[in-house]
Amino acid sequence: MEYTELADYPLPGGDLTAWVPEAPTARWSDDPRRLSYMHLEHAHRASAEGDAWYSQWIGTAFLIERPLDRAAMDATMRRWYERHEAFRTSVRFDDAGELHRITLPADAVSIAERPMGTGLSSTEVFEQMNEYFNTTVSPLRWPHCTAVTVELADRDDAFLVVFGADHTVMDAYTQVFAIKELTALYESAATDTPDGLADFGSYVDFSDAERELGDQIRETDEAVAGWSRFFSSARADSTQPTPMPAFPAFASDASRERPTITASREPDTGFQATLSSWLLDAEQTAAFHALCKDAGANMQAGIYTALSMTASSLTGSGELRFLNPIHTRSELKWGEAAGWFVGIIPVHLRPQGATTFREAITRVGSSAGDYKHVGAAPFAPIADLIGGDTTPPGLVVSYIDLRHGEGAELWDARAARVLRSSTRNADEVYFWINRVPAGTNISSRFPTGAQADSVHRFISTFHRILTTVIAEGDLAYELPVVGSTSST
Repeated sequence: MEYTELADYPLPGGDLTAWVPEAPTARWSDDPRRLSYMHLEHAHRASAEGDAWYSQWIGTAFLIERPLDRAAMDATMRRWYERHEAFRTSVRFDDAGELHRITLPADAVSIAERPMGTGLSSTEVFEQMNEYFNTTVSPLRWPHCTAVTVELADRDDAFLVVFGADHTVMDAYTQVFAIKELTALYESAATDTPDGLADFGSYVDFSDAERELGDQIRETDEAVAGWSRFFSSARADSTQPTPMPAFPAFASDASRERPTITASREPDTGFQATLSSWLLDAEQTAAFHALCKDAGANMQAGIYTALSMTASSLTGSGELRFLNPIHTRSELKWGEAAGWFVGIIPVHLRPQGATTFREAITRVGSSAGDYKHVGAAPFAPIADLIGGDTTPPGLVVSYIDLRHGEGAELWDARAARVLRSSTRNADEVYFWINRVPAGTNISSRFPTGAQADSVHRFISTFHRILTTVIAEGDLAYELPVVGSTSST
């Protein structure tokens, strides 16, 4: 399963319908539980942007292999909202301009069915769906999650579900869990049988607990010291000289041919470029995993070592600093709850004198864990103490093994894909590297212009290093050939 923008998903033609949650105004009530740090920052940013807020959502697309039963779909959406309090909470500004939470009871939500067109082409389905999510989803307007269905023009035994949500009520794990959950809810409603789903806690409770934890953070805490050490590790003579790590500067800016292995799309003016590519197929992934184990580490350490070697090949240094998003589902009760259960930790990859992949893998893997302990504390109050930015740009790398996700073996058959909207152009570079049953893929978003070529070169070099290590069993660290114009 890939992680791409909606424009890169092969949408079918057919009949398009929105399933929109509604609730009476009188059912909303003030809720004393505080917003999570990220929720609060995200909502304030939306407020500051005002009417300029556009195209900032995440979601999922997948097939349900049954005919569309409208009553069953209505019941599915109502039950989904009942199960997750995160979907039934929102924000309002008080007279002093402060944000406060408001919440609906579980039985307050109804679903409005809104036809959006019949007999649409795939292009028309995309245009209407994309604009609907781009203009509807916001942290300041409820509902913060909504769904559409496409009744397929070429088959009547299945239909496509696509939902879009604001990040304040959903993270990547929620995007994945929802495939199994919504399918089970629909099957239950269509067949009048139990859904068999477990219940989990509320992200609203988690958010309030996170704020309580943040209130207790002091300058003497180890998490604060860890972030301070990471920021101070930046050197003025390095390829990433700023404390908050940016995409590294290459040793040569010589012109290179654009790699052919990547599937990329240049976005509309004002939005970041996007890329999605399969790095390794299932057989190659298994071989790489076995090689990493034989070298005394795991596949994550192997991926990190290949990133270190990529940096060495292009910048002259095998050291690479980035931010790593981590989930904060620290207790079983948060398990498959919908919400934004995400924190960040800093990572500083260091080969520590190693000259080959096999020599480096345990050293790089060890260095990757140097700051792991800081993830137990939210970053925002730490940033306040040490003068950091609570919304740091720069280089972000995520590696996730999703092979054992519920229903993973059916993702390909169901045309399942997790989605993100186009993102306004900025200096930040994101890499999402996912191991799934079909292999290992990478998704990225990055600035347009000159840096886009650098990102393409980085990913192409990364791919070459991975496949060479698999083919040869090892590989020496390389230094850049300054002035070369050959493709890497």
